[in-house]
Amino acid sequence: MVRELKVITDEFVTVPEAAKQLGRPKMTLYRWIEANRLIAVTFGGILFIPKSEVERLNKERNKKGYRLKPGR
Repeated sequence: MVRELKVITDEFVTVPEAAKQLGRPKMTLYRWIEANRLIAVTFGGILFIPKSEVERLNKERNKKGYRLKPGR
């Protein structure tokens, strides 16, 4: 039996896109995924992060007073 799964990709970003939005290196995000600090899913061999996770991390960062460097 073949099952079909529809995914709305507008609600996900790639690791490089998320890293840019968070002002962090890609490797940091990969480490967070490995440590289960960040939720990620794989579609076609590519890791995607839900936008809600990026928003959550941005809120955490803002609570701690971190700021992005200009140009990032």
